[in-house]
Amino acid sequence: MLSPVLMLILADTEKGALWYFKQMDTAGLAVAGVLLICSFIGWGAMIQKWTDVNELRRRNHAFERRLRDEPSVVALNFPRGSNLGPYEFLVAEAVSAVQRHKGRMVKPSDVTLCMGHVENAIQRGIARTMVKYEEKMVILSSLVSGGPFLGLLGTVWGVMVTFGALTEKASIAQLAPGVCGALVTTTLGLLVAIPATFGYNYLLTQVKIMTTELENYASSLADRVELELEGEARRNFEAAQERERLLRAASAPAATIAPLVTAAPAEAAVLPPVSLPGWEDAQ
Repeated sequence: MLSPVLMLILADTEKGALWYFKQMDTAGLAVAGVLLICSFIGWGAMIQKWTDVNELRRRNHAFERRLRDEPSVVALNFPRGSNLGPYEFLVAEAVSAVQRHKGRMVKPSDVTLCMGHVENAIQRGIARTMVKYEEKMVILSSLVSGGPFLGLLGTVWGVMVTFGALTEKASIAQLAPGVCGALVTTTLGLLVAIPATFGYNYLLTQVKIMTTELENYASSLADRVELELEGEARRNFEAAQERERLLRAASAPAATIAPLVTAAPAEAAVLPPVSLPGWEDAQ
């Protein structure tokens, strides 16, 4: 973007940019055209990446604030196919790993096994998110390193053309294509590389900051999930103990009634005989 703007500014001056372009040969114009395209690509990539970084950071902070109000992380439900932010994606991966162990956590060893799967899922989520963070950065790094070399290519070609036109009676018109090509391509190469360098360094710093924030969030997420799983395992253990106690209480009356029923005939056999009315008088 800076290169076309500068060219338009210089085009209105005497012997401005258009004059230099008109003096260039075909090879110099080709290199200059490639550099102009690279300039547009670089500025577009920087603007798009800056917009993406701000949008991702806004979504991350909004979800983090919303998650603080949630009573349970493992109870959240994320619909498949939805456009999730980085933090939401990590939580979705952790919840998916927890669901495979749902209802089977009673002992501490069950929680440890589940947390191993949760941490692996979070690490996979971090790796996939890092790929998303680093999108378009390779374009800027290529422009930073490749822009000066393209300009140098045009410079060398222009110098070769200039030396090829040198004769005893060489005129300015014969030397102009090579000199103009060398100067214009060198300028365009620098105009491509310099903005890309500043933009790449700034965006790379932002990506590193977001990566650190992502790793810190993943660590706190793993801690919160582990605490919730320990609470769930404790509740499941207490519920199992309560069911066992109720079963023992329900089986106890049946065990006490059975001896009484079997002992009733023996007790009846030792009872004293019942005396009939008037028996004493008859005797």
